[in-house]
Amino acid sequence: MKMQTSVRVDNGFYDESKKVFDAFGMTFGDAVNLFLAKVAMEKKIPFEISLPTDELVSRIDNIENRKEIKTFKDSDELFKELNI
Repeated sequence: MKMQTSVRVDNGFYDESKKVFDAFGMTFGDAVNLFLAKVAMEKKIPFEISLPTDELVSRIDNIENRKEIKTFKDSDELFKELNI
């Protein structure tokens, strides 16, 4: 038995994803069913999702508030700082 449902998706994501599905000869529904089958088989989301680390949150805050930011005049200066 099949169930019909509806989902709200971002237009841009839908359009770009649909191009990929079309290349595989899949419909949007096929892709959703494939995702759901993978979730059911593996008992997990089939890709990594995570929350940002405290360090990343701190760095984002620094950038947004323009504090503790180091800038370089060119890539050579950056590479020298990184010792590469």
